[in-house]
Amino acid sequence: MSYESLIKPPISKALKSGRVILKPGEEIGWHKTDKREEIIIVLKGCATLQKKDLKDIILCAEQTHYIPSEVEHNVKNNTEKELEYIYVVSLFS
Repeated sequence: MSYESLIKPPISKALKSGRVILKPGEEIGWHKTDKREEIIIVLKGCATLQKKDLKDIILCAEQTHYIPSEVEHNVKNNTEKELEYIYVVSLFS
């Protein structure tokens, strides 16, 4: 896995963003963004987005998906090609 921070406090007040590259078979791991909403933007490849107790969602290049606050989720690369995506999280008010 490769990760690059794009923006975060103190540069921004309530915005955090990063670029993630997952090789075939890699995953981020289950996590929650707590009181933050998140959007995932796939740049290259296809991601398997898992949300607790819901059916997996496949997102490919140029597709996005919104994740509400407090939702436990995981991003996996179940393909044989590299996956590249950007995530953006913001404080939920």
